[in-house]
Amino acid sequence: MVLGFNTSGISTDDARQENLVAGLIERYDKRLPGSGEASHQGRLSEVYRDAIELNGGSLVSAGGWVTTIGLLGALLNIWLEPSGSFARDYQIAGFLGVLFTVLIIGSIFFIGIYFEMFSPSEMPIYFDRLRRKVYYVHQGQRKRFLLFGPTTVEARTADWSLVDCELHAKMGGSTTSFRRTFHLVFLVRASTTDPTIVDSFVLPSVEFPGAMWEYIRGYMEAGMPPLKAGEVSPTKGPKGIKGFDMVEALKQRRRDYWRDWKEFPWTQLWQHLTLPLFVVFFIVNRFVVWTAQTVTWPKEIEDALGAPITEADLAVNTRHTLRVAATDEDPYEGRRR
Repeated sequence: MVLGFNTSGISTDDARQENLVAGLIERYDKRLPGSGEASHQGRLSEVYRDAIELNGGSLVSAGGWVTTIGLLGALLNIWLEPSGSFARDYQIAGFLGVLFTVLIIGSIFFIGIYFEMFSPSEMPIYFDRLRRKVYYVHQGQRKRFLLFGPTTVEARTADWSLVDCELHAKMGGSTTSFRRTFHLVFLVRASTTDPTIVDSFVLPSVEFPGAMWEYIRGYMEAGMPPLKAGEVSPTKGPKGIKGFDMVEALKQRRRDYWRDWKEFPWTQLWQHLTLPLFVVFFIVNRFVVWTAQTVTWPKEIEDALGAPITEADLAVNTRHTLRVAATDEDPYEGRRR
């Protein structure tokens, strides 16, 4: 099950709406367009002959910021408490206030430890339209040492016909501003006759969820090519992880160091002033990377996916099942080019 979302019970429109599932905005219908446009919004990380891979997110490459906030808060609280004795230095009200602060900070730190350490190294979602399957990563909830340690991480397969998609929203922000983040939550039913939810997975933090769902639905249901006209097939980065990598970013910053001082002096000054905070975050991030669990994909899934397509494959794809032809109707925008 997906942590943080209500993914239990029955996956039917009536059951989910009658139970007033928190955060649920909409349940998508595979027979109806989810939006007037379709877009993978940069989440397409690999294209295969009969399948696509969407980047489901990873806490490895830039993870650890929640743990860092809790750690910095704890260190700051210790530094501001010179005597180390709450009972001697504070009155009862002050003591309870400080104790409450410590509990909040400690909670943030342990929440970061729980979610960020020993997380899967990657969480891609594969949509196989030839075999009508979806392949995804399942992470267990039980830690080996209560709140710390590895969990079970495994690749799973679900029939596309048993997968329902919902749009969920979560509120976040500060005391002065709020922001909603949208997530596509996929529910897996037990069978065609039993709508009991037996598993789930999520495509988190989607900017335009309707367009993202229409991209997935169009690919699986309407035979829409995975690539737009002129679009190049994406390729993965080092170690099979596509996306931001902190070490590589630091190497790039070192190469562009003096140029950035000339073009963005105030940004550079601010970043140097906050360097001590970044150092703590970088150390925590290295622990996130070192404890990450590698996802092992079964051979049958690897065989089903095959090799990623190349520009040579696109060049000989005269039926344009992989990339939209420049003169064809554009299914991404619902108009002719």
